[in-house]
Amino acid sequence: MKQTDFALSLQKFFREHLVYQRKSSDNTIKSYRDTFKIFLNYMSDKRRISASKMTLACFTADEIRKFRKYLGTARKNSEKTQNQRMAALHSFVSFLQQERPDQIAQWQAILAMPSQRCPSKPVKYLSQKEIAALISVIQTNTKKGIRDKAMILLLYDTGARVQEIADLTVQDVRFDTPAQITLTGKGRKMRIVPMMPTTVKILKDYMKVFGMTRDGKENQPLFHNRLGEKLTRFGIAYILSTYGVQARKCEKTIPKKLTPHLLRHSKAMHLLEEGCSEVVIQHILGHSDLKTTSVYAKANVEMTRAALDKINKKNTGTATNEVFLWKNDNDLLSWLENL
Repeated sequence: MKQTDFALSLQKFFREHLVYQRKSSDNTIKSYRDTFKIFLNYMSDKRRISASKMTLACFTADEIRKFRKYLGTARKNSEKTQNQRMAALHSFVSFLQQERPDQIAQWQAILAMPSQRCPSKPVKYLSQKEIAALISVIQTNTKKGIRDKAMILLLYDTGARVQEIADLTVQDVRFDTPAQITLTGKGRKMRIVPMMPTTVKILKDYMKVFGMTRDGKENQPLFHNRLGEKLTRFGIAYILSTYGVQARKCEKTIPKKLTPHLLRHSKAMHLLEEGCSEVVIQHILGHSDLKTTSVYAKANVEMTRAALDKINKKNTGTATNEVFLWKNDNDLLSWLENL
C-alpha cells in the first residue's frame, strides 16, 4: 500500500526531527507517540478516516478543535492533559511548517489555537522540618540504606526531576570545590547544579562503599540495583514513597502520597524563602521559561499574605520560622506502537 503524505511526514517527524534535531528524550517521544495513536483512532472511529488513508489535507485546525473537544468530553481528560496532547500536535505542525511551507496558512491556523486555561492549584511542598524527618528515617546500616539516603538527599538538594537522577552516571559528579553535579534535562539540555556540604559528604561515602571511586567506573549508573542496572524513575518513586510512609509516623503533616516532584517543589520554595532570585531558581530547576518558575514566587506571596491575615485575626504577635488503546491494526498505527 502506498504511504500517504501524512504517514511519510509523521515518520520523518519521529525518526529524524525528534531524535536527531530536537534530541528529545525517550519519554517525550513515547508521550508524542501516544497522542498520535489517540488522534488516529479518533479520526478512524469518529471521522471515518482510517490511519492508512489519513492525509495532511485532513489535518486541519477544525479537526484539531474537534479532537480537543473529544479529549475533554469522551475521554474526560483534564485541561492539563489536553494541553499536553496539543503540545505534541503543535510540535508536529511546527515541523510541517518547514517541510511543507506551501500549506503554511493551514499550519498557522493550528498553531494559533490557544491552550486550555488550567485551574490554578496551590503549590504543595514539604517544610524543612518535614524534609529532615524524611531523611532521618533512612537507616544507613545496610548498603541499600546508604544508597537510598544519598539518592533522596541528592534528589531534594538539586531540585532535579526524577528522570534526571535516574540518568546520572559517576562522571556527572564533581567533588572538587565547588562541588557540583551535571544534570541532563528535557531536550537533552545540560545544566550544572551545586551541592550542599552535607549532600557531598553522604554522596562521597556512598560512592566509596559501592566502589565507584575506582578508575573505569565513569560510565556506571550513579544509582543502580543489586544487578548493577540503573534505577528507573518508577523505582526511585517507589523507594521514596516507602520512606514517606515511615516518616509520617513521626511527622503527621507529611502527605500520604510523597512523590519526587514534591521534593523538587520543596527545594524551589526553600530557595525562595532563603532569598534566592527567580533567575537562580530557574537555572537550578532547568526551566526554559521564567514564567514556569514564577509560580513559586506567587505561591510564596500568597502564603505570606495568608499567614499575616491569620496572625492579625488572632492578634498573637509574630510568626515563627520553621526548622530545618488502541485497536486498529494497520501499517501506520503498528509503526507508532513499535516506536
